[in-house]
Amino acid sequence: MATWLAGVSEVVITPPVGMELTGFGDRSSGATGIHDDLYARALVLEAGGRRAAVVTTDLLGLDAPLVQQIRALVAEQCGIPPERLLLNASHTHSGPGTIPLRGLGMADPAYLDVLVRHIAGAARIATDRLAPATLRFGTAPVQVGMNRRQKRPDGRMVIGANPDGPTDPTVYVLRVESDACEPVALLFSYAAHPLALGGDNLLLTADYPGEAVSVLREIASRRGGAPIALFAQGCCGNINSYPRGTFEDARRLGTLLGAAAAIAAESAEPVEGGLIRSAQETLLLPFLPPPPEPEVDALLGSARGQLARMAAAKAPPSARRMQQALVDWASDTLRAIREPDRFRHQPFEIQALLLGDVAFVALPGEVFIEYALNIRARSPFARTVALGYTNGCTGYVPTAAAYPDGGYEVAHAYRYYGTLMIAPESERLILDAVQRLLQGLAASSEGERTQQPARCPNGG
Repeated sequence: MATWLAGVSEVVITPPVGMELTGFGDRSSGATGIHDDLYARALVLEAGGRRAAVVTTDLLGLDAPLVQQIRALVAEQCGIPPERLLLNASHTHSGPGTIPLRGLGMADPAYLDVLVRHIAGAARIATDRLAPATLRFGTAPVQVGMNRRQKRPDGRMVIGANPDGPTDPTVYVLRVESDACEPVALLFSYAAHPLALGGDNLLLTADYPGEAVSVLREIASRRGGAPIALFAQGCCGNINSYPRGTFEDARRLGTLLGAAAAIAAESAEPVEGGLIRSAQETLLLPFLPPPPEPEVDALLGSARGQLARMAAAKAPPSARRMQQALVDWASDTLRAIREPDRFRHQPFEIQALLLGDVAFVALPGEVFIEYALNIRARSPFARTVALGYTNGCTGYVPTAAAYPDGGYEVAHAYRYYGTLMIAPESERLILDAVQRLLQGLAASSEGERTQQPARCPNGG
């Protein structure tokens, strides 16, 4: 009879005070203090001779070089290959710079070096703690996010509040229990930007996901338990936490999410089958054509002139950084126009990880919530969780329908992330690839699935 082995760990990854924060371009300084620690948390599972790991981090994101370094260390130290290592970032906008975002907070190479080893170390600790376990999966309704693409009366699309827009008001929970029927880990996922705190906040914080973890820990402590809770961010490219603006907002939203996750964990049903399967595919997403060269050349000249005037007037550093970001984008776009062979496609890695009968789909960007809804509707697995900000962060991934309306996610954000914007046909390419991967996993796992009896009463 197939059985699960599971191990879990958490490691503090809080950077030193003074380090630049990321996610906003108007901050007056680096971090002035620590409101709550940031963590890397790892859940390692083994079944049927295969190991897999889900690692969550309280970070804005991880870029491709960091992912590659972490994968190499985890493969070497834990025997977990890249295709079975899922690296998710919560996307907190009150963490240190970790990915190259023009004008939005520089990364410190010394911190990144330590960060890579901390994240890999969390997986190593969890691997060393592998012990017999039972898995359960549950969901519960909760609403802490709102669609942020708001169309104004003049037709402009802005970041605001759109209560009629799509969201996914659900928390998804994978509960891991020990042989003694005690929860040792709660992996929970929800889709909403951690933006309870804005650009005026200068304290390091995990935002509402950190508060949700604290709530789950407090609930467990009342019954003598001490499970590690891991938050995995969903496809929240067009979803903001709501309301937002203060630490009290973060506390309230985290309390709602943590309480809902606890309900989902208590009502969770056994995961069927003791198997681990994975599949990957890297797409080459097409870019939209760049603007005409004369237009970009004129923009570059204007941006450089404005930057010089701002320097002479001793404008705030944050304002000059944002202007420099525009200069850098225009310079790189001219290169893209003059060297088109170097800027043809955006690599986009899709990962599908099957744990028993629970499928995780991992996408490396700020993916719109419609992708998650579509993936779940088409999945051959009744229990499917779609994640963004995983194994990299390539920028915004809107639906094709969003392009005509424009707005920040379509028309502006790519300037901070890169040089060109992916084209609308990317949606079809991504969804078709996800479907291929999931169908392949369903076919390969047919006949191997063995139902694992629930050794603990429902709810622990």
